[in-house]
Amino acid sequence: MKNLIIFIILFLNFSPVIAQEIEILKKSDSIPIIKEKGLVYINEKTDLTDFHFIAKLKITSNDFNELLTGLQKSANKLSANAFKYIEKENLENRTSIIIDLYAANQELIEHNKNNNSTNIIYFFGNDKKTQKFKIDNKKIELQPNEIYQFELPKNKEVKINKGGFAGMTVFHQWSEGQPTIFYAFGSGNLTGYGNGNDFIGLKISSGSIIQIKSDFAYLLINLKN
Repeated sequence: MKNLIIFIILFLNFSPVIAQEIEILKKSDSIPIIKEKGLVYINEKTDLTDFHFIAKLKITSNDFNELLTGLQKSANKLSANAFKYIEKENLENRTSIIIDLYAANQELIEHNKNNNSTNIIYFFGNDKKTQKFKIDNKKIELQPNEIYQFELPKNKEVKINKGGFAGMTVFHQWSEGQPTIFYAFGSGNLTGYGNGNDFIGLKISSGSIIQIKSDFAYLLINLKN
């Protein structure tokens, strides 16, 4: 599985001309020093009482990569390690998202993770073409921009295959508290994403089955709904 874990961004179907605008709508007067790095998606069920609010951002772009790049760079600059999706607005050939940035210690981060779903696999559709794959013997056609949700059954190992005998296969089995898994299929619209700390790396990935970093996958679900 180690070779499968590639942090990625999926392109949304925007105009090929890339632009990015970042606006700070509100900002705290004090920014705490945090040891916990990274950038964690805050579940809507999470109590924010002990989270330290840092800033409210409006990021506008015609490319999903640029939305996430703007989010990551803003978080690094403002010493935030957690973000909460607020809303989006679809404009002509562009999308605006409102994001709240927070600082949180490790205890709060772990508590937030406990609010996420478990033993679920999400499959993200390509931005342009239908993808075909199998879960055990069931054939599935994933339409462009579609999200397919699969719940892992108890007491059974599940086989996921893309491309048949010469393709790629992964196996999964239900386990207590297992975090949600996010997959996409490489076909030219996938790019590698950094580790959520200080640097953002983008590169084309040609893998058949690619695992998406969960924190940005949760944001992607909101943007596609």
